[in-house]
Amino acid sequence: MKLFGEPYHWLDSNVFIQAKNGPYGFEFAPGFWLWVETATREGLVRSPISVYNELAKGKDQLSRWAAKMKSRELFVRPDRSVQRFFGDIATFVQSAYEHPYSAKFLDGADPWVIAHAGDGQGTVVTHEVLVPANCKDAKIPNVCARFGVSYTDPYSAFRKLGLKL
Repeated sequence: MKLFGEPYHWLDSNVFIQAKNGPYGFEFAPGFWLWVETATREGLVRSPISVYNELAKGKDQLSRWAAKMKSRELFVRPDRSVQRFFGDIATFVQSAYEHPYSAKFLDGADPWVIAHAGDGQGTVVTHEVLVPANCKDAKIPNVCARFGVSYTDPYSAFRKLGLKL
């Protein structure tokens, strides 16, 4: 159970997509999806509404599950403070990465995951890894590092949060 004031773990789109396509497919690991529902109720995990928007494009079992979870507070809309943090991220990404790469990053859910986690002192949960500074693509861990936002991989987060299947 979440302790009062403990920050959320903010789940990136790839956490859901890779879970569905890999080790936690709905047909053989329904316990994982039930755990996410429980972790949401207990205030352990959240995800930006922009992640929902990405998942909803799939028109598959994951998009149907996400639609159900939209009304259960997993997916959060940004408040003004998060929007300001997003603005800082956008300014940095546009100055540090060439246009097609910065636009691609800013057009998706990634900067919103970082903005929500950064604004609430939370942790970003993603499959992305830190890349060298000369990489053309902006990656979540690199932007998190620039802003001092905590990030981790899904399996470390699941262990910390007590996932048991």
